[in-house]
Amino acid sequence: MDERLTKFIEHARQKGLDHAAIFLLLRSSGWKERQIAEALAACDLAMPIPERTGTGSARDAFLHLVAFTALYASAIALVLLFFTYVEFWFPDPAIRTTTYEVEAALSAIRVQLATLIVSYPLFLLSWSYLLREIRQAPEKAKSGVRRWLSFLSLFVGAVTIMSDVIVTVHAPA
Repeated sequence: MDERLTKFIEHARQKGLDHAAIFLLLRSSGWKERQIAEALAACDLAMPIPERTGTGSARDAFLHLVAFTALYASAIALVLLFFTYVEFWFPDPAIRTTTYEVEAALSAIRVQLATLIVSYPLFLLSWSYLLREIRQAPEKAKSGVRRWLSFLSLFVGAVTIMSDVIVTVHAPA
């Protein structure tokens, strides 16, 4: 902890300033709330402020990354599989289909099905594990890792939808 901060707090207390006034003075000069709170606690309490446990660990980040990556892989494979089946079932009559193109479509279907077979169960397992942990420790639902990845997923979804609409509008007739 910064010694200047504790000296200032002790001096301000001797002059009769209360916590709110000291807080505002320090905040207005650029000190962070956490630093001020720790310094006030150190001056007034014989015990330091305990750290909150169970939120934002590297393990949680890993599990959330696995879950979100498996979700992305499953969603992408499902969409690509759908489009491959549509192209396979309803070929463009203006384009002559060769044996090579049929084999390429079947190969793409195999890859997308393999991706779904692996990634979707992985998503279900990791997400159910994370939900079980949240039921045991509800404060984990508000973790920074979870929020960042959720908003990243929303961003990726918005960009994907925007890209699909652009391609649809731009597609030649």
